[in-house]
Amino acid sequence: MTDRPSSSDQSPSTGKSADSGKGANSGKGANSPPRSLREQFGRTRKALLGLFSAHVKLFSTELSEIMAEIKRAAALAGAALACLFLAGMVAFVGSILWLDEWVFGSIGWGLLHGPTLLIAIAVTLVMLIIPHAAPRLGLAFLVALVVAVIVGLVLWLQLTSRALGWVGSTFFGGLTWFDGHAVSAADRPIAAGVIVLAVLLAVVGAIVGLVVASGFLTRIGAAVGIAIAGAVIGGLLGALLGVPMSWGIAIAVGLTVFLIVYPILAAILVLRKADFEELKNRLLPNQSIETTKETIEWVRAQMPLGRKS
Repeated sequence: MTDRPSSSDQSPSTGKSADSGKGANSGKGANSPPRSLREQFGRTRKALLGLFSAHVKLFSTELSEIMAEIKRAAALAGAALACLFLAGMVAFVGSILWLDEWVFGSIGWGLLHGPTLLIAIAVTLVMLIIPHAAPRLGLAFLVALVVAVIVGLVLWLQLTSRALGWVGSTFFGGLTWFDGHAVSAADRPIAAGVIVLAVLLAVVGAIVGLVVASGFLTRIGAAVGIAIAGAVIGGLLGALLGVPMSWGIAIAVGLTVFLIVYPILAAILVLRKADFEELKNRLLPNQSIETTKETIEWVRAQMPLGRKS
């Protein structure tokens, strides 16, 4: 009796089984079936939120990768377009330089013809925005072409150099350089052209300055400034006209005259009679505006706002 174990004593095996049963019950709580509808709803809601969050994270990751690819593709495409643009510019500039070198004997004419050609094209495109500008542009083109042909023929026939040579021989026969040496017959047309045209344009510039400006001091300043500019331009023009030119140089000068005269004359002819009111009407949705006004008036007629006091 005394050696029989008491019922209150727990054997090691009994304690272990009890602990294992407790652990089994505690682990079973997460996977155990819901005990109520509310618990079932909570579990379903938690699962849906987790699924939605996973989809959002996946979409965000894929979107960031897609945007990175788009940026990379845009950068590469932009670099490719820039290369194509530069290739076109190099081809355009190189073609003009090569053509002027081949036809006129110097790439310097290409440096002059290239910018003036681009300016003429730009002026033409801008003027075409104005309504009814095409006929005036055609007239400007024709007039500039006639002027360029006349200038080219005059220079090719060396009429200006011969005329300035006669002026030099007649009026400047004893002309000498700064060192005292006499001006040769070959250089006399250039010297005569520089002197005559510089003085002529300086006088014209002084007169223009006196007429245009107002006030004594302002007129004097304007006359002196314009006279100096006229003298410089006249000297350069006289030196150019005094040089005997071959047919290639004459054509190059005529082309330069055309590319300078055409955009100036085109802008004058188009802007002088430009119909900006019609241009404004083309750029505004007048029909929609009038229709809207009519609709508002009809609504006011159907639903009067009341008499004004």
